[in-house]
Amino acid sequence: MFFIALAMGFLSHKMSAQVESFEIGVKVGLNLADVVGDETDDLDMRTSVHLGLVAEIPIIEVLSIQPELFYSFQGYKAESLEPNFEDETLKLDYIYLATMVKYYPFYVVPGFSIEVGPQVGYLTSAVLERKNTANGGTEISDLDFQEFISDIDIGANIGLGYQFEIGTFFQARYNFGISDIVDIDSEDAFSRQNAVIQFSAGYKF
Repeated sequence: MFFIALAMGFLSHKMSAQVESFEIGVKVGLNLADVVGDETDDLDMRTSVHLGLVAEIPIIEVLSIQPELFYSFQGYKAESLEPNFEDETLKLDYIYLATMVKYYPFYVVPGFSIEVGPQVGYLTSAVLERKNTANGGTEISDLDFQEFISDIDIGANIGLGYQFEIGTFFQARYNFGISDIVDIDSEDAFSRQNAVIQFSAGYKF
């Protein structure tokens, strides 16, 4: 899907449109990741990163489509319920495909954009990392949690962006999950969704 979008971008390069021409680039940034839903009051954000590819397809003078393909490290931190451990981190790693609609109010601030759009992700890894530092050292235990987490994550993004004429750009975005990430067949199963604040920087060619 991402490369189909790129092909459409190359075709639109010859059309008269807003951000002047089709662009492709890279981005990297900071994640403040968490989950929301049932029994999440005691959970804390996990600080991590994301990185990937972006493209921008001009539509009209003030509107464009920005497909993105990126890897994102997410999850949460919490105090461990196990007596031998002090804290734990659930590390959820995803590959995401996002499609952002970008609106440019050019007459207000050139380069500034308002962005909104959906994204779908595929889970590549789910690991529960538990730490114990009570004995003067750090003991780490990793548990494979992938069987308890849904393979597919569906969410929506809303955010702001700014791009300089030289191609450097910055983004601030909030992703709120729509689908349930918990995959447990039980009457006592609870529901949780990803919630991630992202700050990105990148460059488009």
